[in-house]
Amino acid sequence: MALAFMAQAGSTYTSVRSIVAGLGVPRRLLAEVLKDLSRAEIVEATRGPGGGYRLSQAPSELSLARVVEILEGPVKVAECADGGRCDLSPSCTIQSGIHIIAERIKSVLDTYSLAELAGTPTSSELKDSFLV
Repeated sequence: MALAFMAQAGSTYTSVRSIVAGLGVPRRLLAEVLKDLSRAEIVEATRGPGGGYRLSQAPSELSLARVVEILEGPVKVAECADGGRCDLSPSCTIQSGIHIIAERIKSVLDTYSLAELAGTPTSSELKDSFLV
């Protein structure tokens, strides 16, 4: 939600206070999320008046899979779906199906960008809107 909020703000720095006020999320949780996103260079921060956070890349270039992986770790449905070990592996009848489902979920997340989630126009949509 914070990334979508910043995507809608464009290149303007957004303060933690305004994100908390706009989204009603706990300040402490937001601070942890922003710290993780900053470490991954998804957002950049600046201190002082007019400071805050902003996206370090265009929302259309940031896949939801990358965001999920930064905040939650690798996308996986079950341990075995990502090549992990499972005690039931020799007799498991759904292992191949779980693997397919995991790949499809990751594929969907790779397909969608922050711009689509946030409802912000992509660069091609902006270009098309000028042609009308």
